[in-house]
Amino acid sequence: MVIRRILLLIFLLTSAALSFAQESTRLGSTDGSITIKWESLDASYRIQIRRDNQIFIDTEQTGNELKLNLAPGLYEYRIHVLNPFSKDISVSEWQPLNVESSRIPYFRVQNPLIIREGDSSIDFTVESTLIREGTTFTLTDGESRFPGEWHQNGNLYSVDIPAPDIAPGSWDLVAADPSGKTFTHPQALTVRPTRSPEVNEMNIRELPPEGLVPITIEGLAFDPEMSVRFESSEGKLQVVTVEVTEGNKALVYLDLNDAKPGQYDLILSNPSGEETQIEKSLTITDPVVEEIILKQPRFEFQIGYAPTVIFAPGGESLPVFLGFEFASLFQSGWTKPFFRGLGVEFRAFGGMSGPADPDNFTFHGIGSLDISGYYRPLVKGKVAPVFLMGIGNIWSGYAKQHGIHNILFIRTGIGMDIVNERRLTRIGLNFSFGAAGEDLFPMVSLMYRRGRRY
Repeated sequence: MVIRRILLLIFLLTSAALSFAQESTRLGSTDGSITIKWESLDASYRIQIRRDNQIFIDTEQTGNELKLNLAPGLYEYRIHVLNPFSKDISVSEWQPLNVESSRIPYFRVQNPLIIREGDSSIDFTVESTLIREGTTFTLTDGESRFPGEWHQNGNLYSVDIPAPDIAPGSWDLVAADPSGKTFTHPQALTVRPTRSPEVNEMNIRELPPEGLVPITIEGLAFDPEMSVRFESSEGKLQVVTVEVTEGNKALVYLDLNDAKPGQYDLILSNPSGEETQIEKSLTITDPVVEEIILKQPRFEFQIGYAPTVIFAPGGESLPVFLGFEFASLFQSGWTKPFFRGLGVEFRAFGGMSGPADPDNFTFHGIGSLDISGYYRPLVKGKVAPVFLMGIGNIWSGYAKQHGIHNILFIRTGIGMDIVNERRLTRIGLNFSFGAAGEDLFPMVSLMYRRGRRY
């Protein structure tokens, strides 16, 4: 009875890179550890391990398992059941113990296969020098698994997979060594569907008409070369790329810049001719005007330094040494691409001026009011050009001494606005032409303002 229990042994192979040594003599390295386990008895045990008839492990213990680290090779073991005085009650026969090295079963599929759904013949030609008895081959897509049978012909192996009901998609071929290590050849098999694609889910149903947008479509029977279209009575959406993975998922990139609003049908077509149409699957909305208005605020206030030079008849110049301007800007609020960049600017200017003559240098007050229309296009980024044209009037204390009370001028200007959220900086130049009676007064002024957008 005791001997019968002893012979009920279970071998568990687990991976570990260890080595065994005794009396400083290295027996070799092993790729795994071995656990010998037997049915527990109310006794102690003596376990002996030998190789080439030489016993190199002889140990006593009370537990019913022994963990060993052995080099690959052929061994034998036996178990003694002992009484409380360490005498043998019974001894098993020497049993063989084969320790094999673990290795990764690298292989190469000579020609990955492409078949049609429903084909029952799946036969791979595999090249390898690491396939051995006990190695298994399995075809898998991550969820389903089909085991195969293999036959050797030199370094070539014929792997036959019986899988009459294999689903469309990409399948990997996996080799598993008896040690438990595996190697995977990705996309060894592609099964093309012979039926219409089925759509289960689309992650986006509504989009604005702007940008390059990815859409994920999930379903069944997606061929790797399946085409995707979005069509309506208004036209087609521009499909940039289609990437099909695993036969059940498609990643589609759409270029929606200038796409027309409306509802579009989704049309999927497999190369075999099968087609599926899902009506009104995607809605392109109207442009979001509110976002544009936020980017181009309706009102701005600016204040800054504006040194100016007025050129009087006869070659005399009148610099404005201290000049400051205050401006209020109102954006049009229109939604059309060009008209929404239009606006009106009201500007007040004041400072101190005097003739550019060291022998006759005096300070006089100067001021002006003007109104201008401007165009500032809505651009991506933080810098936008500005173009201005308007009309105004200048009052100058120095000009009044010469009988000139008002100088009517036409203003033109060019500059750029640098925007940081609600804060703004404007840098530019004004070129104006004033007139008083028969006299003309060309003027040049610098714009350097800081402001805030509301």
